[in-house]
Amino acid sequence: MDRIYYRDKIQEQLNDKQYYRELNDNMEKKTKRNINKLISKFPHCTTEKEVDYLTKFEVKTSNFYGLPKIHKSKEVETAVQQQNCAYIEINSPKDLQFRPIVAGPQCPTHRLSHFIDLILKPLCQCVPSFISDNFDFLNHLPAEVKEDAILVSFDVTSLYTNIPHKLGLDAVKFWLESYRHIIDQRFSKKYLLEGLKIILPVDNNTFFFDGKYYLQISGTAMGTKVAPTYETLVMGFLEDKMYQQVESEFDTASKV
Repeated sequence: MDRIYYRDKIQEQLNDKQYYRELNDNMEKKTKRNINKLISKFPHCTTEKEVDYLTKFEVKTSNFYGLPKIHKSKEVETAVQQQNCAYIEINSPKDLQFRPIVAGPQCPTHRLSHFIDLILKPLCQCVPSFISDNFDFLNHLPAEVKEDAILVSFDVTSLYTNIPHKLGLDAVKFWLESYRHIIDQRFSKKYLLEGLKIILPVDNNTFFFDGKYYLQISGTAMGTKVAPTYETLVMGFLEDKMYQQVESEFDTASKV
């Protein structure tokens, strides 16, 4: 892929002020202070070794990159059909989109994100539609399917960047309150929710691209450890709300 083309496409993404904001600094010192404040505010939630894990490591700024969504490009699809070859050549397709990734294996919130992910992950098993992997999917398949059955699937556009923070925190709070017995009792609900607020972009997670610092101001970064668990709990929360609405507005025949 041409370097200038790639840079311009990513820059086009980062110029969307609904999701990103350019910064003068990386704000990492402020983020580390916020993590230390969280630990001090809830001293009984973490052991000495856990505090060391969360705070004592070399910090490096996250980098931003994009994964090309070639399966969604009409120009790429046309080139495949026309060239009919194992390898196709196409220069700078205008409709190519990129999946945004914030890679921060040593960013200030990386270990806190990993820590909270380990705590919250068991709640995913409480989401009725949750499927952990391909083998789990096979276990969910029915033994028989009627000939007139219709297979339906849904997708959320840019899920990670489009979940409002309030909705996300309300969803996690819902699952924590509904299945509190699943979570180790020493981790209070307030500790986990305030920890998530630090991990969510808002004003803590910055990244670097082409000589500039940016902040993601919407949703959560695709790349942070807790993101898949967070998104699962949000979608499960919305499903629960949907089923409640169906039960209240439709009769039994319609629900079936």
